[in-house]
Amino acid sequence: MKKRFQRKREREAVDVDITSLLDILTILLVFLLKSYNASDLKLDLTKGLEMADSESKHMTRFAPVIQVNKEAKVFLNNREIGRLPASGEMPVLTAKLKEERAKTEQSNKVNKQQYNADLVNLVFDKEMDYQLVQRVMHDSALAGYSQFKFIVKGNY
Repeated sequence: MKKRFQRKREREAVDVDITSLLDILTILLVFLLKSYNASDLKLDLTKGLEMADSESKHMTRFAPVIQVNKEAKVFLNNREIGRLPASGEMPVLTAKLKEERAKTEQSNKVNKQQYNADLVNLVFDKEMDYQLVQRVMHDSALAGYSQFKFIVKGNY
């Protein structure tokens, strides 16, 4: 009996279409990049402060944080510095902010990281009267801060 040796046919290369896979990976990458928050700002809220709501998702930078609660108590970087007076300026806030500005400028000279010395982050109770907000902004401007970021609670 003779054995017949059959030649095996060479298999052809199979084409795989990965277009849909690349589409899904691109969408996933965009989603992850949009939801990533690289901000180094960490905020501990003081007692009795309820933040306003926001839909914006722009991040803020490290800067001094001024918080004012319902009782008009003013906190600078989570340290209570006093209560807003009924009218006029708050010289304690201006003096403390000038100290913070000097520290920021000094750290900019020492470190390679550049922080914006003109920026201050503001957090107010959502029921705060606008005149009080304006007075805090005015006192901040007297200390040399010309840029303001209002920090509010996000709904995401």
